[in-house]
Amino acid sequence: MTKKAPSQAKRSSKPTGTGKATGGRKPRKRFETISSEQGVKSSAPPTHFKSSAPAETYAWARANAKRRAKAAAGKGLGLWKIPIAIISTLAVIYLAGVVVFTNLLFMPRTTINGRDESLKSAADVAKTYEKESSAYALDTTGDNVKLTVKASDITLDYNFTHALANIDRLGAAWQWPVRMFRGNDITVNFLPSYDENKLAAAVKGAVNMANVGATPPTNATITYNAESKSYEITPEKGGTVVDEQSVLSHVKAAISTSAKQLSLGEDALVTPTVLSNDPKLANAKNKANTMLAATQNLTVNDKTAATVTADQIAGWMVLDDTLTPTVNVDAITEWTRGDFSESVDTVGTTRNYTTPYGKEVSVSGGTYGWTVDGAALAQTIANNITAGTATTVQVPFSATAATYNPGSADWPKRYIDADLSEQHARMYNENGELIWESDFVSGNPSVNHSTPEGVYAVNNYKGRNQTLKGVDENHDGQPDYTSHVKYWVPFVDNLVAFHDAWWRGSFGGGIYRHNGSHGCINLPTSAAAELYDLTEIGDVVVVHE
Repeated sequence: MTKKAPSQAKRSSKPTGTGKATGGRKPRKRFETISSEQGVKSSAPPTHFKSSAPAETYAWARANAKRRAKAAAGKGLGLWKIPIAIISTLAVIYLAGVVVFTNLLFMPRTTINGRDESLKSAADVAKTYEKESSAYALDTTGDNVKLTVKASDITLDYNFTHALANIDRLGAAWQWPVRMFRGNDITVNFLPSYDENKLAAAVKGAVNMANVGATPPTNATITYNAESKSYEITPEKGGTVVDEQSVLSHVKAAISTSAKQLSLGEDALVTPTVLSNDPKLANAKNKANTMLAATQNLTVNDKTAATVTADQIAGWMVLDDTLTPTVNVDAITEWTRGDFSESVDTVGTTRNYTTPYGKEVSVSGGTYGWTVDGAALAQTIANNITAGTATTVQVPFSATAATYNPGSADWPKRYIDADLSEQHARMYNENGELIWESDFVSGNPSVNHSTPEGVYAVNNYKGRNQTLKGVDENHDGQPDYTSHVKYWVPFVDNLVAFHDAWWRGSFGGGIYRHNGSHGCINLPTSAAAELYDLTEIGDVVVVHE
């Protein structure tokens, strides 16, 4: 048996491949080449591999190349960690700012109603405001108003905590990096609570003082020009009267923003409510001028008694609340029953005439004659003016006489004539013929019981068998007299009448001066009976001196 060389045996006991060593350690890979010329071993890898080289030689080369590529790639990736870290840090800071400036503090450069409240909490701002508000006072001046309202005067509470806590800060908080430079201005309309009755009373007192002697404003209107006989527009004029509600509104607004000074201007004054450029006013002017042209010709028995002119119509015209021209019917009625009636009526006026027996008489008073129906005439005039209708109007009368003859006898030929100076009465028929006469005794003038003069008519109280009761002039609780008469022909209500006086023995002459009646015309019984039968209700009675 041939013995192996030691070097060979050792080399062959260790595998040259990839297996494990007998000692448990993984053998280090190596390349071994033998020079054919020198027979010397070398551990350096060859520069060129021949196809006959072992497969493990290629595996080692590939693994080594991968390690080098991975190391190079790792160095490139590390460069991106720096900007990512910066961006992440900025994001955290930004979001933290959003949270803080939304919920905790007001951001830098924040103003609330013009005051710098940067980096303060809503609670801290509220405490500051509440401390200041306890000494709050609002001084109001202008328009002659002088008013100081203190917090204690009206039990003022601004509710700062609630108002500041409810500010919507989220939108601005998302923009806090920009707003830190641009500014974050917040306006809070604090809603104060206070005793409104106390505030209103204070304002009312100040306004009332300011309005003493103030000039009220005047609305634009239409004005009658007597020269042109037409209406024109008169412009509005401002005044100095202070509007209480306007001042109260200004004061409330000032208190809501904690203002300490309030200066009132023209907007706190009472202003005209109708302006000259109002189209309704132009329409009113045109309508009024149309109404002015509606003159009225008033006639009695086809004769002109009066003419209603433009000047009169203007005096009756008014503008209502809707700027519509109307006529004042009451004012027209006052004229128809007043001045016009006095110029047309004959009732109670003085009549001058000659009696059928030739006596010149002037008589005044009484209830017979012409009386204008003022109400009916006024309504007719008003209707015509409103419609713009110029026309002729026949005057309506509520009482009439036989003829319209102002200043003279307007009764018919049939009438009763009572001559007080002669103490004699006569009755004439439709033809003016005497059909009855008699002496009489009239009222006693010495005790103010004279028979009233005037033109009257027999009325509906005419009757038979009447009991006369005198007025209680001696104040004993009983009528001064009681008399029974058979024939009663009254002409002044149911108080003065022709009647029989059976208790008298004589009539006529001067008996009435010392023993006259209480105002009635006393007749002999037979004469009274005849007159009673002759008279009719409505027969005219003229009593004169």
